Parts: sequence; structure tokens; C-alpha cells
Amino acid sequence: MGRKVVFTIAAKNYLGQAKALGYSIKETNPEVDFHILLADEIDGHDLQASDFTLVEAKTLGIKKFHEMAFKYNVVEYSTSIKPFYLDHLFKNYEYDKILYLDPDMVVYDNLDYLYEQLDTYDAILTPHIIKPYVEYEGATSEEELLFVGIYNLGFFGVRRGEVGNTIIQWWKAKLTDQCFADKADALHVDQRWMDFLPSLYGSNVGILRHPGVNTAFWNMHEREFTDVDGKYFVDGQPLLVYHFSGLVPEEYHKLCRKQTKYSLDNKPEYTRLFKEYVDLMNEKCGLQAHKDMHYTYSSYKNGVYIVPYQRRLYRGILNQKSHNFANPFEIGKNSFYELLDNNKLLIIDDNAKYAKLQKSFPNYKAMFEKANKGLKVLKKLIGIKRYYMIMRYLGVQSRFEEQMFLFEKNG
Repeated sequence: MGRKVVFTIAAKNYLGQAKALGYSIKETNPEVDFHILLADEIDGHDLQASDFTLVEAKTLGIKKFHEMAFKYNVVEYSTSIKPFYLDHLFKNYEYDKILYLDPDMVVYDNLDYLYEQLDTYDAILTPHIIKPYVEYEGATSEEELLFVGIYNLGFFGVRRGEVGNTIIQWWKAKLTDQCFADKADALHVDQRWMDFLPSLYGSNVGILRHPGVNTAFWNMHEREFTDVDGKYFVDGQPLLVYHFSGLVPEEYHKLCRKQTKYSLDNKPEYTRLFKEYVDLMNEKCGLQAHKDMHYTYSSYKNGVYIVPYQRRLYRGILNQKSHNFANPFEIGKNSFYELLDNNKLLIIDDNAKYAKLQKSFPNYKAMFEKANKGLKVLKKLIGIKRYYMIMRYLGVQSRFEEQMFLFEKNG
């Protein structure tokens, strides 16, 4: 068994991206093993992933497996199980060094540089940005980077040993209950926790500043990308790993849906990189076949869609310890589903219509304008002091975790 491995995590609908990563590793680093941890269930699908080691997360024996799959959305859940698979790999394989890469990454060169860093450090991280700007020019605001975390956990490396194991066990404990993307709690999935790592472990942690590692839209402003005779370079160094974060394959000319500053119009040097990536996913990785596959943990056992606020209500119940549901996906007697039903908190009329509404909600400008006019009228009627108190109250109660009063009937 090889001593080096890369793994990624994906739901079924993201397997096209995960396979592209896998094939890029096979081409550039054939001696490195590649695993896909499926944050989902196969559900009888032919995933056509025989070229790689594919493991369902439900087989890992995670103690709070159903709870985590329910209270977390797909991104939160996928990131929460990362340290559990690190633990699994060290306990069940003879790997000495492990790299994690997000599924929307591609490897373009030999990874020896990264594995060699794990000869010196017990863990390695990559910052979002590595150059200071008084007049900041990035596509992602500095405030946003402060919120999501200094380091991008689309990349992480760890070596076997006492320190590495301590990091993994610590991270597992944190992500079991605190892997939400929640500004109110200063959480952004697994990333914010790793801001602690350099202060907790000091010189055991390596902060990589290689410009060709975890290159992405958020550091595009600080790095010069060049295509020389078919080989990619960043600030004159070989591109090792590119992170296609936020890419919509059908609109790859926009580079990323999370920003509007850059596109192929003003960054034409990226044209071949992005086109080849999309072609690879479409021609070899089954992108179209995978992208609409149903996420198993998006619905209850009867197929009813789990609305995001229901996950947050469940989180509130866990915080209060008012109920104990062995499996919140169940729909029978004394289930979480029954509790929602008894309190008229289910939305089961038209799941597809609701999902479309949820996606387009930020575009309801006219509705927001009417609501703002209503608030102005309310302020005039009750005065600024009472209006201020109501807004303070709503600021807290707008979080569904705080709305346990909705459960008038215990089920």
C-alpha cells in the first residue's frame, strides 16, 4: 500500500468534479492513491467510480451520524466529516502523509513539494491571501475573508504522529456540533476552527506561501498567472493545485459565481485552464449525469423535502435537550417529522416550487421594498424607542434556533 494519499469529499451531484480531481492526480502523480468520501448514499445509482476508492460516510461508524447529516446542510455536513476520514485513513491504512483537496480542485504538477513539507511540519495550511495591500484589490472583500477564516480548508495536509492525531481528535470534537455556516456564532464550517491551529501548535504547523498552491479567484489579484508552452505558472512558479471554487461549468467564462470582478474578458490568460477543466468534466467524468442526482439527506424517509429552517429548528431542540430523536429522518410515531406535523411546520405542497422560491428569494426586491415601507409606518406609530426594542428582539428571534415557541404541541 502506498504511503501517500489524497482524498476528497463530495455528494453524488458533485462527483463529476471529484472524478476530474482524481484523474488529474492519476496523470500527474500516479504513485499517489486517491479516495472519494461520499457525503451521501449511493441509493442504487451506478456512479461509475471504479477508477477510485469510493467510501460512503455512513460506513465510518460516526457516533452522531444521523444527527450531523440532518442538522447540517450539504456543505456543512461534507466539511464536518473531514477529520473523521483522516482518522479512518490513519487507522486502516499505512499512509504516513495525507492531503485533503476539495473536489473542485485540479492537480497540475507533481505534489512532492507538498508531501515534503510534511517532513518538517505535522500539519500544513494555505492562507486565502499572502500579500498585504493598503488599497485592497481582491474579488472577495477582506471582511468576507475575516469571516470565512484566514486559511482555506479546501486544502489540508497532516502526517502520522502524536501531534497529527491530537489535531484530528480535536477537530472531530469541534465539527461534531459546531460546523455550521453561521455568522451569528462566528462559525464558517470547518475553516474558522483552523484559525486556532498556529497558536495551538506553533512551529508544528506550516503555513504555505507557494503561489501555485490553492490558487483561486480570491487571490487572483495578487498572483500573476501565465501559460508558457502548455505549462501553467503562478508568479513564475509551477501551478500545483488550482481551486475552481464557485465555478458554474455552463458559464465558465464568468470564472466564479461568487464574484463579478473577473471574467475571461479581463483575464484571458485563464481561458485554456478553464475550458480544459470543463471539457474534462463533461467528456470523462459524467458531469451532466451526476449534477442532478438526488442528495439522500435532503429529504425525510418519505421523500418530503427538508426545508432549511427545519434543520435549524432541530438544532434548537438539540441545544435545549428537549427531545431525543435517534434518527431525525424517520417519519413514524414520536419522530421529529411528527413533531413538525403536529405544529403545522411542514411544507409538503410542492417541493420543487419551494426550492425554486428559496433560490430566487434574494431577487424579491419589490417585496422587500414593501416590507421596508411597512417598517417605516410601524416606527411612526409606536415611536423610535419601542421600534428599537422590537428590532433588537427580532434580531435574536429571527434565528430559527431561537423559535422553540413554535412547538406548542410536543407530538
